[in-house]
Amino acid sequence: MRTWRLSLLAVLLAATAACHDAKTPKDAKPPERPAVSPQSTELVSLAWKPTSGDQNLQSFELQLTGAEIVSLCNKPPGWIVEGAGDRIKGYATVGAGFVGVEHLDDLDGLFLIQTKAGQPLGVSGKLLTGVYADDGGQSELAATPALLRREPTVECPPPKG
Repeated sequence: MRTWRLSLLAVLLAATAACHDAKTPKDAKPPERPAVSPQSTELVSLAWKPTSGDQNLQSFELQLTGAEIVSLCNKPPGWIVEGAGDRIKGYATVGAGFVGVEHLDDLDGLFLIQTKAGQPLGVSGKLLTGVYADDGGQSELAATPALLRREPTVECPPPKG
């Protein structure tokens, strides 16, 4: 073998070894990807709070964006709750079913949603509230994302007992 071929071969081996042993610096940044929130399953509660001790929640009607309703998990006693797709509504069938300050936990874990990857959760709709002491004290409140309290989960919790 000619000596210049051996020199060329040695240079190629050295270059290959140098590339193989090269390390990225500690402060090197990985390539940036757009921030996309992954799909998740979440348990949703209504975070409504009365403004006074005699105010109550009588009904709600909500439309979600960025999520689909997977399951209805809980309903307050004396209520009918229906939901499918991106809509859910509920109402008290009798006055005794209105949700007041002493029964706010009845609004916990109402339904399960599957969020859509890359889309923020939004809500529109309304809540109907009233006061126990006055039949004319009803008012409608616009639904906002702050109304929904969410927690990651895979399924509905067991029924309240």
